Amino acid sequence: MSKYLPVANSTRSFWLSAEEDDIKGYRSSEELPKEMDTVIIGSGYSGTATAYYLLKGNPSNKSILMFEARNICNGATSRNGGHLKCDLYYGYEGFLRKYGEKDAASIHNFEYDHIRATKALVEEEKIDCNFVITRACDIHFDKSGMDKAISGYNSVSKNSYVNYMHDLQINFGDEAKTISKVEKSPVCLTYTTGHLWPYKLVISLLRICIARGLQVQANTPVLKTKRLNDGRYLVKTPRGDVITKKLIVATNGYTVSVEPGFENKIIPVKGVVSRITSADPSKRTPHLTNTYALRYSSEDYDYLINRGDGSVIVGGGKPVYGDNLDSFYNVVDDSTIIPKTKEFFTNYMKERYYTWKDFDEKLDCIWSGILGLTDDTLPYVGEMLKEKNKFIIAGFHGHGMPRVLLCAKALARVINGESTSLEVPKPFKLTEARMENTENETFASLKTPRKHKL
Repeated sequence: MSKYLPVANSTRSFWLSAEEDDIKGYRSSEELPKEMDTVIIGSGYSGTATAYYLLKGNPSNKSILMFEARNICNGATSRNGGHLKCDLYYGYEGFLRKYGEKDAASIHNFEYDHIRATKALVEEEKIDCNFVITRACDIHFDKSGMDKAISGYNSVSKNSYVNYMHDLQINFGDEAKTISKVEKSPVCLTYTTGHLWPYKLVISLLRICIARGLQVQANTPVLKTKRLNDGRYLVKTPRGDVITKKLIVATNGYTVSVEPGFENKIIPVKGVVSRITSADPSKRTPHLTNTYALRYSSEDYDYLINRGDGSVIVGGGKPVYGDNLDSFYNVVDDSTIIPKTKEFFTNYMKERYYTWKDFDEKLDCIWSGILGLTDDTLPYVGEMLKEKNKFIIAGFHGHGMPRVLLCAKALARVINGESTSLEVPKPFKLTEARMENTENETFASLKTPRKHKL
């Protein structure tokens, strides 16, 4: 059994407080079917969204089976920050150098399009997932981060292919401090963003899929897949084998457990997220309307959303553990939190926001999850290079909320025969060049020593 499979005794996230007994361990049947048209491995956002669009595009297909190693939607999707936040400038110059003006713009435009697409989906399907559209506020504490932000803003503003410059604003000095509510922030950038309850979104979509004929088998890890002589695939599980015509790998940080060829391409990386509330439940928190990225350096940042119930969801903490690679890099164990992170998130808000400085806060909940970071920071989407009718949609680099939905839609259209081209940014596509690349940008960036102190 692969060491990259999910562990059984994971920490429990705040989002999983909405877990429903009838769905968490759901199995469509006691016995596994012998043969299927399509098998999807993974019940998170990418697997469920792909199933949703497969069934929407071809309602007559009643032969789709989804496997989940643990309870339904118990991986990164139910453990993230709930932040539908695009990157509209910060990574731009790196993409520009690698891919050129047009393809760099396509990455950022694609993310920006997810705001509208998510809103449309939630409204069309009447999904109750606390979806809110607001503005992101990116704060930069040190000179390297500020310089990169300003340079990125100036560079992206010159790209005629970009479709969102009307929405991206940069502020300096006292104006930045007032807008951000952070006294130590000499510059901030704001733009449209969203936040939601990710588990509720995915479970709602999954229920729709089940009603349309999707079969689901929870707590059934896929141990191995094998291409048969007739072109079909054998999918091995502890409960038996299934043969399928089409296979979709939607396993994100756990991809290597079923696709060893992605070792060092999609790397499991442990992260930590927390929920902060008022210490006195009778008192309202000093609610901030923005979501936030707080950048301590050019590489390290926390991410934060302010929920309508007054609580704050904040993830990150890299300044206190980033120098200990073994504690989080190439790790699939989400049964514990990373050392020192509990202390890091204690009194987090009052130490950063002047509107919170006299308010008593409580660290209500803290949990870990496994991200699927990639060697070049971008997801792998498309048909496997040498295995026809086997597809991958994984490696969302801790940035899945503004990338997954439209990747899933595009992949499903190809699988259904609705489109002959995969309509995602070209750099996202699975290619020989990407698979042959031996440079690991992510590992190189994580080796950078952490020197920041707030």
